[in-house]
Formats: sequence, structure tokens, C-alpha cells
Amino acid sequence: MELLAKKIEKDAKVIATQTLQLHTAWVIEEALKLVDDNSLAKVSKISGWQIDKIKDLIFFSAYFHDMGKATKEFQSTIREGTKSYHSLYSASVLVGIEDFDFLEGDRYINLLLVTALTHHTLLPYGVKNVAFNFLDEAELFFNGYKKSYKNYLKKECDYNFKFEIESELRVELEAIEIELQYIKENHKLRILYIYVSGILNLADWLASARFSNTTTPITFKTQPSKQEFMKHLSFDKLREFQENLSLNSKSVLVEIPTGEGKTEGSLLWAINNLYNNHSKIIYTLPTQTTSNKLYERVHSFFDKKECGLIHSSAKIFLEKEYERENGEVDAIFKSDFLLSKSFNKPVTVSTIDSLLKYFINIGRFNIATKNFLNSVVIIDEVHAYDLKLMGFLKRFFELCHEMEVKVCLMSASIPNKIKELLDVQDYPLITQKDLFEKKANDIVKVDNALDEDFYLIVEKFNSGKNILIIRNTVKTAIATYEKLQELGIDSDDIVLYHSTFKKRDRTKKEKLIFKKLKEDKPFILVATQIVEVSLDIDFDVMFTDNAPIDSLIQRFGRVNRKKSVERKGDIYIYQVENPLPYTETILDLTFETIEDGYFALGEYVKWLNIVYDRWFEEDITVKNEITRLFDIGYEKYDETLKKLDGIKKSSDNYDLRDIEQSKNDYLLYDDFMNEDIEPKDYYEYTIALPYYLEKENLHHLPSEIEERLFYKVLKLDYNFERGVDISKNDESSGSYFS
Repeated sequence: MELLAKKIEKDAKVIATQTLQLHTAWVIEEALKLVDDNSLAKVSKISGWQIDKIKDLIFFSAYFHDMGKATKEFQSTIREGTKSYHSLYSASVLVGIEDFDFLEGDRYINLLLVTALTHHTLLPYGVKNVAFNFLDEAELFFNGYKKSYKNYLKKECDYNFKFEIESELRVELEAIEIELQYIKENHKLRILYIYVSGILNLADWLASARFSNTTTPITFKTQPSKQEFMKHLSFDKLREFQENLSLNSKSVLVEIPTGEGKTEGSLLWAINNLYNNHSKIIYTLPTQTTSNKLYERVHSFFDKKECGLIHSSAKIFLEKEYERENGEVDAIFKSDFLLSKSFNKPVTVSTIDSLLKYFINIGRFNIATKNFLNSVVIIDEVHAYDLKLMGFLKRFFELCHEMEVKVCLMSASIPNKIKELLDVQDYPLITQKDLFEKKANDIVKVDNALDEDFYLIVEKFNSGKNILIIRNTVKTAIATYEKLQELGIDSDDIVLYHSTFKKRDRTKKEKLIFKKLKEDKPFILVATQIVEVSLDIDFDVMFTDNAPIDSLIQRFGRVNRKKSVERKGDIYIYQVENPLPYTETILDLTFETIEDGYFALGEYVKWLNIVYDRWFEEDITVKNEITRLFDIGYEKYDETLKKLDGIKKSSDNYDLRDIEQSKNDYLLYDDFMNEDIEPKDYYEYTIALPYYLEKENLHHLPSEIEERLFYKVLKLDYNFERGVDISKNDESSGSYFS
């Protein structure tokens, strides 16, 4: 029996070392495939390290990262399910290797050790004097590095390492924490660490069968070309601005009216700036809805398997799409989504918030940041962001410039004052004058409130027009919806759309809106400013509350979208009694500046700059507040990196926006109590609502349930037609949400 036990133990050791050798070989192969000359040159330039030295660090990180698996303790984990810390064990033999120390002043940081220790993104906190014992075969594996180096890098290995195990702790985690803090705050070191660890993390995923055999590759099969892209367009000849974009090789600012082909032009720009099939396209938009629509659209330009989608509810959207096409969500979907959510796909559509969330990190999203280094970035609807987020974008653009990541900023209208704040006024401007000479709509300013003109709305509807009504608050939108029904408009001919619908119902509402627009029958959409950027819609007539000039211009684009002379639209702009959620100054300046009449689109841009110039000059309080918010956003990146808890898990909510920071996702009581709704589906039933609604409507749950439930539960009435019933809440308390 004793001989048999020894034989079993010996066989287990052989299997363990053979498995380690095989896994390490796979990781090295995958890691070296992920290295491309362009990104490597960028990292070398930023960090000051030689290209060959960085490649060596990548190789040895891959070779040694799983050394700790050659321990009795790790083997016990496999057999008995006990706790072990193989990254910590690996680090214990790398302490004495000083060839990859980052030296600055009296600071020495062993990057090889840090990368191996954090290759699963989290430091093994709470572990100090843990005992572990390497197998006899471990030293033999360790000393095989020279042979492996020559095999993979095709040159002799000049490094001389010794197999020495640090005693007892073997690695002081507190010291590593200090080193990680230094990495966070040292830009050139952070980029080097993120690049190397991002490659190691992804290579480890690829080699560990985290993805199925059918999972989409992480690079373009073939680098896209302008000629190939043109085959997928619905038109044969490019417009002037699209042609200019297709030839541009710099970061650019694109100003083109809505509906004139900015998307196609920006993708041609992106294709022109892809340097090989490793490089990627990231296309960002303000909302999940617009991101979903664009994701569906890019399938007509690229292989669907090469396209990814990232935002907080992308998984729900993609699961439903996968179910429609394949019947059920399986391991293939889960594998593909894991790959997609770290910007690994060659083309990724994302909300701006998701891109910036992954961008502000150290340790947790290294794969995503590594992919960012070899991307080109399109930021559409840049005018749609609040001043705090724009401040962050300014810092983001500076870092893009330093990292040689090219950016295409697009807008139908962005004020010159905002360009100056963003410091993009010197970006090459791509525009096309004749597109701004087009006319779309007849504008009428009305001195009284919209509530006094319902009979005109009914008259226009009865004449066969599709009508869009935009109110500035949810309460006024609901009141308008109800008033029109009182005046005899059939409920089937009106749709109400705002932010207080469940996520699943917003999707249903959007589908209903698009369906009605295609029908040969007029209908009325009553909405809030949520439609300014979220929906690609086209109406005949619009009645709107007065709003800031840039918001109004976006609303104008929802009427006669194709700028047809035969289908000239009508737009009625009404004064508002209460300026919320905007400021009185900007509303007054907007209403004074806009003129009645049938104007070319270029006139709108003139109005935009007049309003912003006067706003900055006439109201010093507003100017100071703009500067304050902008500065908060600008400083957010560096301040957040300092506050992030090293490599530990930290919050993904970085409070980048000013307008939406007071909202949270809530679950309604009736849905929580509904036994037919599974907890995994709760997100679909949540609604983004202001925090203040908790005060009188929060349903307190037993503590053991609250600890497990991710969402707070509110007791509010709800229906599909109107959304959440907020009639009992005083508007003065802040219920001016869209």
C-alpha cells in the first residue's frame, strides 16, 4: 500500500508538472500573438523601456505566472477543494529577480513580480504567513526558461535566474500595495503595467478554455479596406465630407447635420486609421438605445462576429438577440459575451460611460485598457454631454493624444465656447457647407405656454400629420397625454415616452413608436427630452417647450429628417413658466435669439454661438458654475486613480455626470412580490428614478433580504401607458427629470 501511495503521489506530480508546462506553452503562444509592433512602440515611447525589454517582460510574465501551481498546496486545492493562492506562491520565486525592476530615484518596483502576483486582478488580501511547498519538479520547470525563451523568441537568452524561494511570507503584500499605489500615480509606469498585464490576463483566458471553439476571434480576419466597406453602402458615391474623412489620418472634429451620413463617414475615417488587423474601432454614443441601434447597423458593414456591444444592460439586449437566432442562451453566448465586454472585438459599440469606466482603472480592466491602446475612437453626439462629463473628456483627449489614439468627434452642432473648453478648436474640421444650406422646417415662436394650444395640436393631427410633442418634465408630459385623450384623441393614436418606464417597457415603447411611424396613419408621440438623442425618428410637426438652444436644435432634427422641400415641417416653440430642469438665463437667451421663419440649417449654428457667447458674457454666475463643473470633470481621472483601492475590487460608479448623479435603478414592489419574475431578470424591470423618491416610497425589507437584493424596492403605482405615478410628489422637490 505504501508503494502504491508513493506511485500515486509521483504520478500526480508528473501530471501536475506536465499540465503546468502545457498551460504555460499555450499562454506564451497566445501572449506573443497579442503583441503588435505599433502598440509595442507606443508603450516603449511612453514608458521609456526598450521594445525588446518589454517583450521579454511579457514572455517571462507568461512563463512564470503560474509557477505556484507546482506546489503541494495547489494540488490539494484540485483534489480536496482547499484554499490556495497560486499567484502568491508564484511571486515567492520572483522576488529575487531584479532584471525587470522599474527604477526611479530610490524607488524599485519588481514589475515581473507585481504582474504575476496580480494576474487574476486581485491581490490575495488577508494572507500573510501562509505555508506552501513546491514540488521537486518545480525547479526543473523553472530552469527550462532559457530553452523556452530561445524556442519562442528565436534568440539566445542572456538572463540568468536562480530558483530561490523567499521564506515565510515570501512576499510582503503591504509593500506590493504601496508599489501598486505608485504605479497608479506614475503615468508611464501605469501604461507599461497595464499593457503587459492586459496581455497576460487575456492570454491566460485564451489558454484556460474560457472561450468556446466557436468564439469570435479578437482580431479582424482581414484588415478592412475602403473598397470593401463601400460594397456595403446603399449609395455608390461618397459625399465630399465622407471622402475627406476616408483620407484623413489625424484626430478630427466633424460637424455635419443630422441624417447626412456621419456614421458612414466616421467608419471610413476609422478604417483609414487601422494600422493592421490587431487594431480596433470603438464607437461611442450617449445612450443605450442609440448604442443598440448602431450595433445592429454595423452588422451591415462588418462581419457580425467581429462586432461587440458594451453598456450596463448590453447582456440583456444580446441575450434576447441570441435567443431569437439560436433558440437558447448557451455556453457559446457566455463565452462570446465575456470576450466582448473587455473591448476585445474588432468593432465595439459602447456608451461613452462604459468606455470611460473601463478607461479609469488600475488592475481590474487591464485587458480593456490594453485594447484601447491599439484602437481608434469615434465619439458621436459629443454635444449631448453635460459640462462635468465634458471636463473629463478634455482629460481623456489629452491622454489619447499622448497614447497616439486617434479620436473622431462628431456633432451636428457644438458651440465654439465648448470647443474652447474641450481644447479641440484646433482639430482639423471636417464639414460640408452645402449640407448646412438645406432647409427643413418652418419655425414659430409662441409667447404663451404649450398647455394653451391643445386645439391646434388636435387640428394638425386631424389633418393627417404625425406629431411630436416634447415637454421638459415627466409630469407635464403625462398631463399632456391625458389632456389629448380628454379632447377625443383615441388612446391607440397616442404614445407616451419618458424615463420612468421599466427598462423592458421602454424597449417595447420604442418598437411601438417605430411601428406606428411606418404605418399609413397619423399618430402623436408625447415625450420628454429623452428623444433628443435616443431615437432616430422623423415627424411632420413638433410642439415643444422652450429649451437650451443646443437641445432645441436636436429636437428640430426629429422633424423632416431628410430635409425634403416637399415635406416641409412645422415647429412650434412655447414659453415655459418654470425653467427647471434648465436655467432661466439660457432659456431667455435662446428664445430671444431664435427667429420665426424657414431657415437654412446653418442659421441654427449661428444662433447656437450667439446664445453661448452671450451666456458666457452676461451671466458671471453661470460662467463660474460652468467652469467649476468642467474643472471637476477634468480632474476626475487623476483623482479617481489615486482613490482606487490598488488592485482590490472598487466601485464602478465614478460619478462622471452632473445631471444624472441623483438617480438610481429601483425595483417596484409589485414586481418584487411577483413570483413569476426571477431574480436574474430583475434588471429588466428596474426604473432609473431620483433618489428623493425613497423618502416616502421606500419599502423596507428584512435585513437578510436587503443584503442579497441588489436593488432597493419602491412602492409606487405603475402602468405601461403612463409609467410611474409621481403625481403625489411635489415638483418643487426636484421631480424635473426626463
